Amino acid sequence: MLKIINLALVLILISFNSLAKTPLIPLKLFTQMPMVSSPSISPDGKNIAVILNQGEFTKVAITPFTDRSNVTVILQLGFEKYRIDSLSWANDERILVSVTQPYIIRKQKYRTTHLYSAKIDGSDVFEIRKKSKKRTAVTFYYNSPRLLSLLDNEPNHILVSINDPRDGNYSSVFKVNVNDGSFDKYLPNAMRIISWGVNRTGEVLLGVGVDKNPDKDIRYIYTRKDSNADWQLVKTTEAYKTDTFSVIMYEQENNSIIVKSDYTESENDVSKKSLWRYHIESGKFELLGRAPENYDVTGAIIRNEGNKREVIGYKYNDGFVRYVYFDKESDALARQIRSIFAKKDLQANIYDWDRKKERYIISTISDSKAAQFYLFNQKTNKLLPWYGEYPQLNQYTLSKVQPFEFKARDGMALHGYLTLPNNVKNPPIILHPHGGPYARDSQYFDSFVQMFASRGYAVLQVNFRGSTGYGNQYQTSGYMQWGKKMQTDLLDAMQWVKESGQANTEKACIVGASYGGYAALVAGFQTPDMFKCIISIAGVSDMEAQINHWERFGSDGYVDNAVSKDPDEMKKVSPVNHAKLFKAPVLLLHGQSDIRVSYYQSEVMYDALKDAGKDVEYELFKFGTHHLNDAANRTKAMTMMEAFLTKHLN
Repeated sequence: MLKIINLALVLILISFNSLAKTPLIPLKLFTQMPMVSSPSISPDGKNIAVILNQGEFTKVAITPFTDRSNVTVILQLGFEKYRIDSLSWANDERILVSVTQPYIIRKQKYRTTHLYSAKIDGSDVFEIRKKSKKRTAVTFYYNSPRLLSLLDNEPNHILVSINDPRDGNYSSVFKVNVNDGSFDKYLPNAMRIISWGVNRTGEVLLGVGVDKNPDKDIRYIYTRKDSNADWQLVKTTEAYKTDTFSVIMYEQENNSIIVKSDYTESENDVSKKSLWRYHIESGKFELLGRAPENYDVTGAIIRNEGNKREVIGYKYNDGFVRYVYFDKESDALARQIRSIFAKKDLQANIYDWDRKKERYIISTISDSKAAQFYLFNQKTNKLLPWYGEYPQLNQYTLSKVQPFEFKARDGMALHGYLTLPNNVKNPPIILHPHGGPYARDSQYFDSFVQMFASRGYAVLQVNFRGSTGYGNQYQTSGYMQWGKKMQTDLLDAMQWVKESGQANTEKACIVGASYGGYAALVAGFQTPDMFKCIISIAGVSDMEAQINHWERFGSDGYVDNAVSKDPDEMKKVSPVNHAKLFKAPVLLLHGQSDIRVSYYQSEVMYDALKDAGKDVEYELFKFGTHHLNDAANRTKAMTMMEAFLTKHLN
C-alpha cells in the first residue's frame, strides 16, 4: 500500500543547499561534464550504477543504495576519444556498459559501439565482441554489438544485434553469455530488418525492415504471434507521405502494436504525435494518450515486471517533461513526489525503480538548478538526497528562465525563453538558436545558458518554426525554410525583446551550435549590422556539401521533403558564398570527430572569411564530437567563447 511521505522531513532534506550570491561564478564550474548521469538501480534494489565524470576522465561506478559514500569505480575511460553512452543491468551482479568512439572507414567518419560486461566489484571486465575471421575496417564496424534485450528468465544471457554479412549486413540477433562473452546465432535476417522487438522471455516478435531501394524512406512492419509462427507484414509506412508510425512495442496477448503516431481520428483533430494501440487484425487505432494543447507525446513509460512488459504511461514536454501514468498506484506516487518538490520550485519525476517497486531514484531539476537525484525507500518511507549533476553550482543563485510567446511577421504564434542575468539592468543579449533544426529548447537548466547569464548577458532562445514538440503544423512550417522564415523568426524574437525593453538589443551577439551555428552564420550576411559578434559551433556553411553528406548517409527523405535542393537556392542560403557581406567578427569552433557536420564546413567558412579580409578565428578540437561533450574540449571552447564575448560586448 502506498505510504505518505513525511513532508517535514523532506523539506529539511531538500534544503540542504545554502544559496549565496557572488560577483562572478568561476568559469570552470560550467565547463565540466555532469558529475553523475544515467543512474540505474539493480533489479534487486541493492546497488546503483552510474556514469561518473571526474576532470577529463569518465568512469562507471557502483554504490550501495543505502550508502552513497561507498563508491567503487569498475571501469574508466581517458580523455576525449571515448564516450560512455548507457548502462544496463544484466543481472544483480553484472552491469553492461555501452561505449562509442570515433572511427574512419574509407575517409568517412563514423562511431563504433563497444559493449562491456563488468562484475559490480570490478574484478571481471571484458568487451563483448563476436570473433571475426575477416579483420577489415568495415567488418569491425559491422561487428559492433548493440544491446537488444535483457532476458528475465535467463539472467546470464542477453540478446544483441549485429550487422551480419551473412544476412546482407542487416541486423541479426545473437544470444550472448554475459559471463564469458560467448555468442550463439539466435535469429537470422532475410527481410532487411534494421530493428527488432523482443518480449521479456526472449521471443523476437517484431521487426522493422527497409526497402531494397536505399533511396526510398519506406518501413515495413513485421510481427509474429510466437517464435514458431511465420512472419506477417502488418504495416507499411513512408516518411513524409503517410502518418508517422514509431513502433514502441508489440503486445503479444492481443496482437497489437503500441506506437507513437500523428494519426488523427477526424479532420477536426489537431495533427500531433499521440500514443496509440494499433490493432493488427482490424487495422484500427485505439487512443491511449494525448498530450494537452498542441504538445506532442515524446515517449512512452515502460515497466518490466517478471515476464511482463507493459506501457504504463507517456511523456510530453511543455517546457518541462511531464509524466502521465495510466495506473493509479504509479500516478499517486508520482503526484506525491511532484507536490513535495514543487514547494522548492523543482520539477520532480520518478527516474528508476527496482523489480519489487520498493526502491526508487527521483530526479529533480528547474530552470536555475541542475539535476539532483534523491533515493526513496517506500518500505522504510525515507527520502534522502543522493548526488547531482553540477553540485559545484549549488551554492550560487543562477538566473531564472522565462517562457514567452510572440508573433512572427507572418502572424504565426511562436514560443521561446528569455534568461536575464541577476542584478544587471539593460544587459547585452546573446541570441542562442538551438540545433536540429527539428529539435527544441526547453526551460531546463542549461550549462551554456547559465554560463552566459553569469557573465551579465541576457540569453534569448527561440523555438522557431520547424521546432519539434508543438504538433505537426509547427514543425512542417519549417520545411524548406533554411535561411528563410526559420531565420526571420529569430529576428522577430529579437524585435519582441526590444519592444519589451528587457535587454539591450543594440549590444547583441548570436551564438549557436549545429543548425544554430548555421543560423549564426546566416545572420552574418543577411543582417550584418545587427550583431556585434558571431560564434558558430559545428555550423553548416555550405548547403550543397551538407546535402551530399545527408544523402550519403541515407537521409534522402529528409532532403527531398524538408530542404531545397535547387542549386540557386542552396547558393543563396549558404554563408560560405557571402563572406564579403560579413561585418561582425566570427569565432568558428568544430570537433574533428564530428560525424553529423564535417569540420570541412568550418574550414571552408574560415578560408572564405580570411580571403575576404574579415575578422575570423577558428579552433579545431581533436577527438571533438558534434556536441564537444568532454571536459577538455568543453573547457577550451567555453574559455574561448567567454573571451570573445567579453571583447566584443564589453
